[in-house]
Amino acid sequence: MNFAKLLFCGVSDLNDLRIALDLGAGGILIYPKMFEDVSQFVELMNLLKGRRVFVSCDHEGGQLETVPFVPPSPGNLLLGRTDPRFVRSYCEMAGNFLRRLGFNSVFAPVLDVKRTYSNAVVGYRSFGEDPKIVAEMGKASIEGYKSAKILSCAKHFPGHGRSRKDSHEEFEVIDASIEELQEDLLPFKEAINAKVDFVMLAHLVYSSLDTKPASISRKIVQEILREQLSFEGIVVSDAVEMKALSKRFKPSQIVQEFFNASGDMLIVSKAKNVKGYLEAIQENLQAGRIPKRMIERAIDRVNSKLVEVESDVANLFEAIEKAIEIKVSSLRPIPALLVLPDEISYSAADVSASYVATIKKQARKYLKARCISFSQVRSVDAKHLLIDLIVDASENEISLHRELSKRFPTIYIITRNPHLAEHFKGKPHVVTYSLSPLVMGYVFRKLSQLSQGGV
Repeated sequence: MNFAKLLFCGVSDLNDLRIALDLGAGGILIYPKMFEDVSQFVELMNLLKGRRVFVSCDHEGGQLETVPFVPPSPGNLLLGRTDPRFVRSYCEMAGNFLRRLGFNSVFAPVLDVKRTYSNAVVGYRSFGEDPKIVAEMGKASIEGYKSAKILSCAKHFPGHGRSRKDSHEEFEVIDASIEELQEDLLPFKEAINAKVDFVMLAHLVYSSLDTKPASISRKIVQEILREQLSFEGIVVSDAVEMKALSKRFKPSQIVQEFFNASGDMLIVSKAKNVKGYLEAIQENLQAGRIPKRMIERAIDRVNSKLVEVESDVANLFEAIEKAIEIKVSSLRPIPALLVLPDEISYSAADVSASYVATIKKQARKYLKARCISFSQVRSVDAKHLLIDLIVDASENEISLHRELSKRFPTIYIITRNPHLAEHFKGKPHVVTYSLSPLVMGYVFRKLSQLSQGGV
């Protein structure tokens, strides 16, 4: 059995993704930091394409919108004052964008019923204070996502609206009566009737139900969610690193209680922690603290909904990889400088002036390179690797560029005019055919991966 299928791994960069894929994680939760560099996101989707794995995000709309390529929503609280058709329409549109990007699931809708005293972490993530409206809007959300072939997740069961604290930071007990909690459960009942795919558990203690947090309570998960509400889909935890849980329970305890409660997938928000949780599953199973049948049922439920990842943006990566010419064998382990033109000419049909700031960030991130202008090179000592970015150049300027390699180890990057590569034959160079950050990020990562040696 592949126990890693029972883990949703948080991913903020490509290193996180490789950890998750190497261990065989069943779910990938993509965090906003991944989108700071679009080239990184495109490569991520290329690595995921064709794999049977959940690819998800917290793109709820409004207060928490994590995918910048999806048109924004005015927010759930506003939509809750309108008509369900607007919610259904937005979720179908957002779902279509997500699916084309490569997502097959989303951790939405939020079904917490807002209170006047609700903690700001709920905020306008909620559809409102009326349980019936929240239920109606939640159902519309699920229908919209289903139309777009996106798996949806009702959260945070059995309701987070009564919390006064932020469970990311603090533990909290909700003292509402069983009768009062029936209001909070109504949206989840409707979501289950609408065939929602996942239900996410809160890390709060509901004193009228159990002394344990909902996320590890058999009373709440098995008896209420599974048996009373007849939910047959996948039960996921909220992130296990949240302090409401992690400050009070060790990973081994969380694993034991969660799976014995009839949970299916743990969200591990930090990739470095995934291996520890995987080992905790194996140890608990071997020690008999979790019955084998509980793990088998969880894996069966996960397998029943897993689909292959499809991504249109992954095709962009294939195109870039096919077109770019990299004539560099290795890099010297010395400080790098990205040399930018003193001036770049832009036509009226050219918006690439905005690319330069992003390219500088990419060079710093992947090559740890400092950025200078071409005219500043004369003041630099020879103990540097120059990465000379050539956009356009006259014959005289080409001679000046070629002279650099007499003083420095130099890699030439020819961008908009591929014919200039003729002047750098026999010298380490890259032909990109583009100045787009989508391309430059790829190039810088490739250069950083080259074996250490000499240019």
